[in-house]
Amino acid sequence: MHFSGPDIRRFPQMAIHDLGVVARRKRPGDFENCTNISLRNRYVYFAVDKVANSSIKNALYTIELEPVKRPPPSPFDKRLSPLLSPFQLPPDLLDEVLNSGRYFRFAFVRNPYSRTLSCYLDRILNPTAKPRAHLQRILARKGRPTEDISFETFVRAICEQPSAEQNSHWRVQTDDILWGDMEFDFIGKFERLWEDMAVVSTRIWGEVLPPMAASEVNKSPKVTNAGSKLRQYYTPELADLVYERFRSDFDTFGYDRELDAA
Repeated sequence: MHFSGPDIRRFPQMAIHDLGVVARRKRPGDFENCTNISLRNRYVYFAVDKVANSSIKNALYTIELEPVKRPPPSPFDKRLSPLLSPFQLPPDLLDEVLNSGRYFRFAFVRNPYSRTLSCYLDRILNPTAKPRAHLQRILARKGRPTEDISFETFVRAICEQPSAEQNSHWRVQTDDILWGDMEFDFIGKFERLWEDMAVVSTRIWGEVLPPMAASEVNKSPKVTNAGSKLRQYYTPELADLVYERFRSDFDTFGYDRELDAA
């Protein structure tokens, strides 16, 4: 086990064929959409929304498609992905992929303060974004205004939700990657993306392949620079709310409670 942060203990195998294990923590559909399997290169990337997915997928897609000289498809349409979803594998192979030591399993995580703000700036202020529509339905059920959604309204709404009901763009990360039920070989961090991408590349291919090498370019078309705007949006009360709701992320992945450390 290698981790960009505190040590991680190993966990028992996941009873993955019982989708109740997944459903207690996240939507099974999100599990299918965010689990990316390479049989040829023997790895599984568990994507967490708002954690450099576009950059990571672009790099992995480029490598996967290099033998056929095809450009990487859009990272936003899983149907085009060269990486497989769990439903595409027979149960015995899926069990091997998720539970054996023959596949390299990894994920990337992000400071909850900046991830939450990035989600708000990118997905809630965008009038056509699906997560905004999801949030509006939540607010409507509670009799709250659904237009001109403030950051405070957003934070209070998502902090009231259990993880299984949260949208993948703001779900607690430990639940999103099924932490404690899934065994990982590496957890990278958004804050040191390319350094940790190099670790992933070396673990899978034995070297740092060019698509996984340090880049000044974030492949996402929706860069928010949330990390530089925290003080503009967070009050002490909102920071406390996020810390308490996402405390498992702070504790598990070694993030500091202090906003200035984000």
